[in-house]
Amino acid sequence: MSKSETLEQKKPPKEADKEPVETFPSAELLLSVIQSEYTVEAERKRDFESRSGILIALLGALIGFYGTEVDFSFFNKADSSLEIVSIIFISLLYIFPVIMLLISFKHLLNVLKTKEYQRIGLGGFTVEVSKIQRDDVAKRLMVHYKDIVTRNGKENDAKANEFKLGIKNLYIALIAIVVVFFIKEIITII
Repeated sequence: MSKSETLEQKKPPKEADKEPVETFPSAELLLSVIQSEYTVEAERKRDFESRSGILIALLGALIGFYGTEVDFSFFNKADSSLEIVSIIFISLLYIFPVIMLLISFKHLLNVLKTKEYQRIGLGGFTVEVSKIQRDDVAKRLMVHYKDIVTRNGKENDAKANEFKLGIKNLYIALIAIVVVFFIKEIITII
């Protein structure tokens, strides 16, 4: 047997005899990109939750501080109907920051609520799958990761919205607290 006969025996089958094999040359690159996006979404979730935890502790301290500093002793001094109306108005002003702090607290707690956060899981890791072409497995994983990242992104967007609302209400409460302390100082002078 000569060299040329050996090469002829090892020639690939004719194109008509081959089954078409679909290849995905960029699947591994796309898989690595979507995996990094998955990591970004997971870190984003952790960031929102840790920030919310810190702000909830701050809210607790603010509520405690505000409750001890607000003085309701001037309510006993109301003699006329105008003074009673003024006291009711001031009381509403005193209560407003507490309401805003509680609303902020609710929004920040919503950020911490446990929601279904998608993961790849181990269900598809079988011996049969290990026999599939590498780029086909990468393509399948990429599609699965994309679905997961899309769903997790929506959950994180909802957390971001709740976080923004919590911060917004906290700002309003802080401004109201400053206004109440100015009013308190004016009342003590009068």
